[in-house]
Formats: sequence, C-alpha cells, structure tokens
Amino acid sequence: MTTEQETHDHTAALAEAFFIGNLLFVGVFYLALWILYFFRYEKASAISRHHLKQTLICSSFSTGIFISINIFIMLTSGYASVTALFSLEFYFMLLVPLFLVAGILGFSKAIKNLDFSCPLIGRFIKEPVPQ
Repeated sequence: MTTEQETHDHTAALAEAFFIGNLLFVGVFYLALWILYFFRYEKASAISRHHLKQTLICSSFSTGIFISINIFIMLTSGYASVTALFSLEFYFMLLVPLFLVAGILGFSKAIKNLDFSCPLIGRFIKEPVPQ
C-alpha cells in the first residue's frame, strides 16, 4: 500500500454524506456532522478537514434557511396557508437541489480523496490544501 492509501481516512466522505442527509432530514444529520467534527477533525487529513469545514458551513447555512422559513411561517399565517406552501416549495424545489448538486460533487471528490471547493462557500475558507 502507498502512504496515500494508508493515510486516507473516510472523514471527508462521511462529512459529505451527512451534508446530503441533512438536506433531506434537517437536524438529525446536522448534529451527526457536528459530532463528526468534534471527534475526527484533529486526526483528519488536510483534505478531509477542508471537506468537513465546507460541509459544516453549507449545512449551517441550509439549516438556518429552513429554520428561518419555518419561523416566518409560524409568525405570519401558519402552516395551513398559501404562504407556507409557497415558502416550503421554494426551499425544497429550488434551494435543496442547488445544495444537493454541490454535495454530490463534493462526495464524488471525497471518495477519490481529492479537494473540492464549493462555488460560494469554498472561497471563505482560508486554509490552503496541499495536493
């Protein structure tokens, strides 16, 4: 085995999988992603750390949008309204697929142990990743 294969951990792939899961089941996989961060971040490779940071930022952003939409619905017209229907349809039919595309691309790169930068979030992470 080469040293690259020996040092390859699955933290990046797990992080990307938890991010994709968080898009479908908001909250459960978000907590799992934070648990993964606290237990595996220090021992992970640089590429895995980069994937983990990006998925945490993206998951926080998508979870924040979901919670904001639900708070807005509860404070205005309630769930039995056209506003609720439109807001949640907008989230699930427009925003989730955009995050999902980035998650799938990141997952495919994580399996191959390659670096991936999300289109909008990746530029905010300053840590350079060696190739």
